[in-house]
Amino acid sequence: MNNPRMDLLEEIKWISENGFDFIDLTIEPTGSYHLEVQEVKKALSDYGIEAIGHTNPFLPIIFPIDSIKEVCLKEFEKYIRIFHELEIELMNIHPSHRSPFLSDEEKVEANLNFLKKVVDIGIEYGITLMLENYVEPFGTPDDFERLIREVPNLKIHLDVGHCNLKQKKNLTESFFQRFGGKIAHVHFSDNWGRQDDHLPLGCGNINWEEIITILKKFGYDGTITLEIFSSDRDYLLLSREKLLNWWNSSE
Repeated sequence: MNNPRMDLLEEIKWISENGFDFIDLTIEPTGSYHLEVQEVKKALSDYGIEAIGHTNPFLPIIFPIDSIKEVCLKEFEKYIRIFHELEIELMNIHPSHRSPFLSDEEKVEANLNFLKKVVDIGIEYGITLMLENYVEPFGTPDDFERLIREVPNLKIHLDVGHCNLKQKKNLTESFFQRFGGKIAHVHFSDNWGRQDDHLPLGCGNINWEEIITILKKFGYDGTITLEIFSSDRDYLLLSREKLLNWWNSSE
């Protein structure tokens, strides 16, 4: 994933020159929000890498004021148009779990209403939306059951680090057991189960060899983003090498 505080074109260059297959292209302030679509498209082509769409996780999409929700919907329509122009076919969206005015049930209902609208816009532009798992009431397979049932064109973006948050057991296998065919993209980062630290692989308590065995068991052969946030990118490169070694040595 590009660091949204950095210049996007420089991020594309670094990601390509360091041998990654694709960029998880996030449109967020400050460095990648006001992007020039044709410049980005040319850079992706020149450097020969593909892209997946990532969106701002902080928008108040369920805030109970209609005018705010309308602005958020227009913002997501803008993301969809940009990704369409960049010939990106997958775009993530984060569930909104913060609202001091709503119960968990009301949060789910409000997210459903918003998701249905965004998914329909995505279909118009040939973009498939994937909902990222996070914390309650959007953290478990049970939480996702209604969301997937009521928005059948919605896919799942499975964040393995989020599967580890405040759980007795990592929920990655449970998600694959329930929704294997719906999982379109995966994020890897480590943590200690308390908060979303985005640590390098091996620096938390996630058993990555077990996670990779699960992915292979269910036949997952899609994209994996290393969502590791460190100012020293040697940790990102080391995480990739560890991932490749574990993947190649796994049954």
